Parts: sequence; C-alpha cells; structure tokens
Amino acid sequence: MFEIVELEELSGRQAHIYSVSVDNENDTLLDQFFEENKQYKEELEKIYVRIKVMADDTGCRREFFKEGEGKLADGVMALSVGRLRLYGIYFNKTVVLFGSGGYKPEGIRAYQEDPFLNSKVKQVKCIAEKINKGICEGNIKIKKDGTIDYENFEDYE
Repeated sequence: MFEIVELEELSGRQAHIYSVSVDNENDTLLDQFFEENKQYKEELEKIYVRIKVMADDTGCRREFFKEGEGKLADGVMALSVGRLRLYGIYFNKTVVLFGSGGYKPEGIRAYQEDPFLNSKVKQVKCIAEKINKGICEGNIKIKKDGTIDYENFEDYE
C-alpha cells in the first residue's frame, strides 16, 4: 500500500515534485533515498539542485532523464549523477514522481545486474503500474498545472 505525497519544499512554479510513502511510513521513498545514500554527499547535493532547478526554472524536461528503465511507456526513468541513480516516474514537463535508487557499482552495465538497484527499480515499476492503472480508470488525474488529483485513488495491495 502506498500514498502519493507532494513534496512542497521541492515543488516550484515550473513543476510539482512528488514521491510516495509506503505502508504508512512517515518518510517518502525520496527521503529514504537521501538517507540511504548520505555517504555520497556531493552527488546528493547535485541531485537536489537538479530537482530544484527543474521545479523552479526549467520544468522537468525529458532530456534530463534516462528513459526506458521500466516497461514500454510506463514512464519509469532515472535521474543520475555520477554513479548514483534516482528512479521515478515521468509524467510531463510539469510533474514527476521520485521513488528511490542507489549507487550503481563499477562494472555494472545495467541495474538488473545489481540486486539492490534491481529491487529499487522493481518497486518503482510496481508503483508506476498502479498509478498508470489509476490514471486509465480515472481515479488519478494529472492536471495541466502539474498537480496530481488522487483523491479517488486507493491502493490496497
């Protein structure tokens, strides 16, 4: 079970930034990502700045992300700095939902080769599948201004 959470401290006039909290936890997956990877301080600072620049200035341009991290057309993508990967769901220029990720070890070509990264991507793919289903069923709406209306969405799985 998860809940979609807007991260108001990261959202700006160009884009809304979201994450999810899983199983009624207080921290979102993005909070956990920053906590789990605190030893990569320089990379985390760069990721934080990139998110703020997207939210405040540029919007979430597709070219900022590595696409094709999930199933075809599910929106799962990666934001990377150095070897640090943050996986999320790209909706459009005005809205993105960040999940989690981690450090991609040297010698690893694809996240599937690393059990930890693979588990993080699988989690984001599962969330993307449920959100995309909610959009198709009309229980989640992505508004033009980048806000997500998820008032009628409930995830009980």
